[in-house]
Amino acid sequence: MPPPGKTHRPAEIGVKVLLDKTTPCYHFSATLQNNQVECRASLKILDSGKPPAPRELITILNQAGVTESLDLERLAIFCAEAARGTNQSDVLLATGTPPSAGIDGWFEAAVRTTSDEAEFNRDEKGNIDFRTRDSFTNVEPGDLIGIIHPPRAGTPGLTAHGQPIEPRMGIPLDIRAGEGARLDPDQGKAFATRAGRVILENNVLTVSEQLIVPGDLDLETGNIDFNGFVEVRGDVLDGFHIKAAKGIKVAGNVGACRLESGGPVEIGSASGKGKGEIRCQGPLKTRYLNEVLVECRGDVTVSHEIRNATVKATGRIMVPRGTIFGGETVALEGVEARHLGSVSGHRTIVTAGVYFPEEDRLNHLLYRLKSTGSQIQRIDDTLGPLDPGKQKLQALREALQLRIDILTERKQKLLAEKETVKKELDRFKPQEHPTANPKINAGASLREGVILKLGDQVEEIQIERGPVSVIANHTGDGLHYLKLTPLKVSAEKLEAELEEKGIETGKIDRENAQ
Repeated sequence: MPPPGKTHRPAEIGVKVLLDKTTPCYHFSATLQNNQVECRASLKILDSGKPPAPRELITILNQAGVTESLDLERLAIFCAEAARGTNQSDVLLATGTPPSAGIDGWFEAAVRTTSDEAEFNRDEKGNIDFRTRDSFTNVEPGDLIGIIHPPRAGTPGLTAHGQPIEPRMGIPLDIRAGEGARLDPDQGKAFATRAGRVILENNVLTVSEQLIVPGDLDLETGNIDFNGFVEVRGDVLDGFHIKAAKGIKVAGNVGACRLESGGPVEIGSASGKGKGEIRCQGPLKTRYLNEVLVECRGDVTVSHEIRNATVKATGRIMVPRGTIFGGETVALEGVEARHLGSVSGHRTIVTAGVYFPEEDRLNHLLYRLKSTGSQIQRIDDTLGPLDPGKQKLQALREALQLRIDILTERKQKLLAEKETVKKELDRFKPQEHPTANPKINAGASLREGVILKLGDQVEEIQIERGPVSVIANHTGDGLHYLKLTPLKVSAEKLEAELEEKGIETGKIDRENAQ
């Protein structure tokens, strides 16, 4: 035991001994516990000894550094119990300030990720379209995906005897870059390296070029506008739309919907009910097309049937084992089907060798020219008999003049529009299309009532025939009906062979097609 009246500060073992003081009257010790935030004291009164007064213990503790953290009320109770002859053991007398925990590193997304909850957008009137859900953000290469925040230290603390306690540093975020993403440690940022949608799963950041809908496209999924590839493993229900930059694949049926693709489209079937639309910058493959508008910058391949649909392609339209009947088909590189038309003679229009974007633009300009001309004529007819001077009442004269002013202003706008359309028509010149193939193949039958358009030539089938290949006749009237040849054998080659054989223009042997 140390000599009376001396204070010792032994080395830390388990808990830290702050002081150990022995006098002839008592033995007083204090320890630091709980990361030195707590100061606990013990007091033993020696034989016939007098317990220390609170002021005496305050002095002893202050000398050891326990000052502001000292709980005077606890100390008073501590001394009162000792005065009654009760030894005190491990009593809390002072409490410092524990350090606060640090903040772990975290990721702040700059875009909506697939893991976020979808949101509905309101229009200017506050209406919500429940078919449109904002469930992710389309990103492009170089776009900022998010910010990686470093960990932060917590607030420092103080021990019971006034010594600072260093705070714990937060844990750095363990985030890794997957495909399509790049981390920049110097900037603490994440960037996209390809177009797509951002996915953050298991602390792996990726940009996916594909969006998969495991079932039907309905209210749960909503309309899709994605700059990648979209796959729907069920049906696309009526009224829903898909826009995808790199392609669309639907395993089931597409209803009265709008599909817009910057790449290919592959669907089970389409029943558009007169409202459906499919526009794609690549080939289209399906089993059925029914009452749907198709504009395809590539080949259209249908395994079974095209029924009452408008199908336009800058490539070929092919239904080699099925039927095209009703509606209109237009293809730059030829049309082929096993059967063209219906037994009932249902009106079916088939056009080959025409680049439909140019044809549609020309028809649009002609329609606008005719429409503006008709409107101008109606305004002139209306303005003719109007004469404000014949009206006796001032109010009637003013009303009539106002009507004349409105019609005149409208006429001036129509005249300006008409002039713009005429200038565009004057500049309009169809481009040369080396792949054009004005050829139509009927593998089994070309039925009555089918209207064939090959170049500038139009002919309605009066008698069923087939199998047959039909090409344009650039040296005479009518069309050439020839023995069936593959679509890859061009109309130009067939017509050149006819000329070489010396067949007289307009007198092609139609028996070959019987």
